[in-house]
Amino acid sequence: MRPLRVYVETSVFGGMFDPEFTNESRRFFNIVDAGRFRLAVSEQVQKEIIPSPDEVREFYKRKTSSIEYLDLSPEARKLARLYASNKIFKVQFHSDALHVACAAINHCAGLVSWNFKHIVNPDKIVRFNMINAANGYPQLFIVSPRGIMDHEE
Repeated sequence: MRPLRVYVETSVFGGMFDPEFTNESRRFFNIVDAGRFRLAVSEQVQKEIIPSPDEVREFYKRKTSSIEYLDLSPEARKLARLYASNKIFKVQFHSDALHVACAAINHCAGLVSWNFKHIVNPDKIVRFNMINAANGYPQLFIVSPRGIMDHEE
């Protein structure tokens, strides 16, 4: 079976070192290492990793050889602005909109995040996918590593 390409938002790397999310994050990355998923990140993730704690940066660095890097194209920035103009995100959460838009523009199968307020939020997921469909982009499954674990077992 061919691995699914999923966009991984910054919080998933940080989740490896958060007591609330460590176990599920570790299980997620084990499944990635087993070849079930191919990871994609954008330059936004790279930018957000820089001020992260050393352990998060080191873990991310160890994963870089298996990660596909996606540009934040003008097209992705435009889609992120559409999410904001449709009141899915406030201006101060533009980086979250960029993650979703980059995943959609690049035809990732889905997006994985621990951000339940702004990304892994059922109301927002429906609205992202409505905007994506109306603009010719694919629908995304958006889930936490915990949600992926539920489907893998």
